Amino acid sequence: MYYIQSEQKEPVDALPDIRYKKYGTSHVNSLEGIDSEDSVLIVPEGAAAWALPWNKCKRVLWWMSVDNYVRNAKLSGVDYFDDLRKRVSLHLVQSEYAFQYLLGRGIPRENILKVSDYIGENYGKFQLPCEFRKDIALYNPQKGLEELRPLIERIDWLKWIPLINLTEEQMMAIMGIAKVYIDFGGHPGKDRIPREAASSGCCVITNKKGSAHFYEDIPIPDCYKIDDVPKEYDRIENLLKDICIHWEKHYMEFEEYRRFISGERQRFAEDVKTFVNVMEGVKRIY
Repeated sequence: MYYIQSEQKEPVDALPDIRYKKYGTSHVNSLEGIDSEDSVLIVPEGAAAWALPWNKCKRVLWWMSVDNYVRNAKLSGVDYFDDLRKRVSLHLVQSEYAFQYLLGRGIPRENILKVSDYIGENYGKFQLPCEFRKDIALYNPQKGLEELRPLIERIDWLKWIPLINLTEEQMMAIMGIAKVYIDFGGHPGKDRIPREAASSGCCVITNKKGSAHFYEDIPIPDCYKIDDVPKEYDRIENLLKDICIHWEKHYMEFEEYRRFISGERQRFAEDVKTFVNVMEGVKRIY
């Protein structure tokens, strides 16, 4: 693993985040020797341009965030997609949203492989029963706040808690007593916080942006996905009231989502094995 600093024109070595230490990943501080026929270079879409200069290694792009790639391309005025289509050996996708995006931009289906991810295993280990749950709605203030703020202002019977500057232990604690998590922001990939909240027993309400549009990414009943948030504030408020009053009933509606999340680590291991097998048969692209 070669960690990079953001906002740099060229790769610059950076120390790994302390939160990553639990994965025990080897850390290298140089890319020397990477450009060989025996090498496979995997970069996220945010560093897509850095996959282009190499000539001998097999290049793989892992799409974690479609929206971030699109936004960065607009801001910079440079879209590397034509070059990526020609020079990337394989595209990995973390979501159905990314899969459909790549198909729509002309990447052949056989050049796309699903390699997802998984959340921390401690989420959902100790779920509190209904009598310990509070009328609390959690939200991420860094996304979707503009559409959520009118609800926060009008619904004063519900305690709203922003998820910001919290440790993992604090996140698990607050998710363990809340009844609902709301996310009206963009969903550039299969987001982490909705999965953490659902695993902890929260009912999850989203919009239909990005990956939230796809049942494959967020497999929850459609009544918890809001098509046009500003036009449906009354329905959302009624839904929140019903969740707080009949939380156990709504909790059961998320059983499939929790089962889906709990199986992600095993699916990730299987995805990686498939990826290794595929790469053994992939020829590098010039």
